[in-house]
Amino acid sequence: MARSSHGDTTRHNIIMTALALYAERGLDGVSLRTISAESGTRNSAAAHYHFGSRLGVLEAVVTFITDYTRPAFKAGLDATEADAHPSLRAVVEAMATPYLSLAVTPDWGPAALRFMAHLNADNTPDVVQLMNKHFRPDVERIELQLHRVLPDVPRDILRIRLAITFVNLIHGAAEIDMLSNTPFGNIRPDNNTLFNCFVDYVEGGLSANPVGR
Repeated sequence: MARSSHGDTTRHNIIMTALALYAERGLDGVSLRTISAESGTRNSAAAHYHFGSRLGVLEAVVTFITDYTRPAFKAGLDATEADAHPSLRAVVEAMATPYLSLAVTPDWGPAALRFMAHLNADNTPDVVQLMNKHFRPDVERIELQLHRVLPDVPRDILRIRLAITFVNLIHGAAEIDMLSNTPFGNIRPDNNTLFNCFVDYVEGGLSANPVGR
């Protein structure tokens, strides 16, 4: 039992180290050996031993993040699916809340967002496959709810807008501190105002009348 517990601790330390390093240096700037060394383990091949490959480490980090965000995401989407007439705002809030909450909590949340931004920008086939494996079912649920509340927006346009929304959500949340140093000065509001501003922005973009249609 003690051996199993030690192994779990080692795996957790590797995941948290990989999360921090990938967030800071990007996906291509970190080797498995570096992750092993900085995780505190004596075994320089520990990351390879526990996760098999770089892709295995990436998937472990993604799983760690989604295990944290999924309960809030599921609760929000379950509620909109159960509602006979959900509002657009309810759907957007269900989509955005789990990610925007990472910007302020837990302590590893900002690093998780930066990691997700790097992952989102990586178009290599193995990472795209990883993203689809973990996020496509959720995206399909969101798209279906958006189609319910915005039936007049063509489906192809709605999907493009949803993809743009996710880019804005992930990258915007990852760089939220930039609002403290803009051409207008420090415009970083309290978290509640910031959340509502983002939801307002997404609502407007998703529901706008398509030009030329």
